[in-house]
Amino acid sequence: MTAGLTNLVLAVSLAAFAVRAAIYGVLGSFLPLAIILIVIALLLAARLSGRRAGRIAVRGWGVTLAIYGVLRLGLAGLLLVAPVSSPHAIANTGPVFMLISALYLAAGVYLAAARRDRVAPEPAS
Repeated sequence: MTAGLTNLVLAVSLAAFAVRAAIYGVLGSFLPLAIILIVIALLLAARLSGRRAGRIAVRGWGVTLAIYGVLRLGLAGLLLVAPVSSPHAIANTGPVFMLISALYLAAGVYLAAARRDRVAPEPAS
C-alpha cells in the first residue's frame, strides 16, 4: 500500500462526508458540518504531531468508515428482508445506496489496514 493511494482514499472519504455535511448545513442542520470539521481538525493535528499519531488517526477514521459502511449495508439488507411501505426509504436504499455503502466499507478497511513504509535511517558518514 502506497502513501499516495492512502492519502487519496483518505481525502476522497473526507470529501464525501464534507459535501454531505455542507448540504445538510444549507438545509439548516449544522451538526454534521461541525462533526466533519472536528474530524478533519483531529486528523490534521494528529498528522502534524507525529508520524505515529497520524497513522493511529487514519486507522481510527478507517475503522469508523468501515463501521459506517457495514451499518448502511445492514440497513439496506434489513429493508430487503422486512420491506417497509415508505417510498422514501425504498427510493433511498437502492443499488446506488448499496454501492456507496460498499465503497465506504472498502475505503474504511483499506485505511484501517494502511501501513506507511518506514524511512530507512541514513548511513553514518
